Amino acid sequence: MNTAEQFRAYLAALGLDEVADPELVETPQRYTEMLKELFAGLHEEPPEISTFPPPKSDAVHGPVLICATPFQSMCVHHLLPFFGTVDVAYQPDKEMVGFGSIGRIIDHFARRPQVQERMIAEITDYIQQTLNPRGLLVRLRARQLCMEMRGAKKTGELISLASRGALQEGEQRGQLLTQFQSAERAL
Repeated sequence: MNTAEQFRAYLAALGLDEVADPELVETPQRYTEMLKELFAGLHEEPPEISTFPPPKSDAVHGPVLICATPFQSMCVHHLLPFFGTVDVAYQPDKEMVGFGSIGRIIDHFARRPQVQERMIAEITDYIQQTLNPRGLLVRLRARQLCMEMRGAKKTGELISLASRGALQEGEQRGQLLTQFQSAERAL
């Protein structure tokens, strides 16, 4: 039995009948295709990131911020969506990264059944391993539909932080968190 047939049996077990509701006829195939797309990160290699040396001038010696990059993922516990934004700040060492690369990294790790805490760790670890910046700070803000639609039935954003190197503590970390919040309000 293929995945679409299994899902058709699941719908029947829920009492959803494609004879009574003809809109359901193609649902099993659409659903399985959607899951393949949403979970593509399980079967693809992480993206290669494009890097380049920092400018030789003193103009870029502080952290680089990429703020409010949107993502959508699926909760591994309930297979319901969670979505929000990711902010990344890093202090370059020998290389800088193209902004599009950060978005591809976020998308890759979001395209798998996931929990927010694991997703931020995977994003942070991958950026650290491939870019090796002097410091790295990542903030992930998300709405969890599993929390909103069942259980607590409350809305709210969950915020996770991860950091490496020089941005694990200190005044600059606090300044970057303030800049993340300012960028959030500007949207």
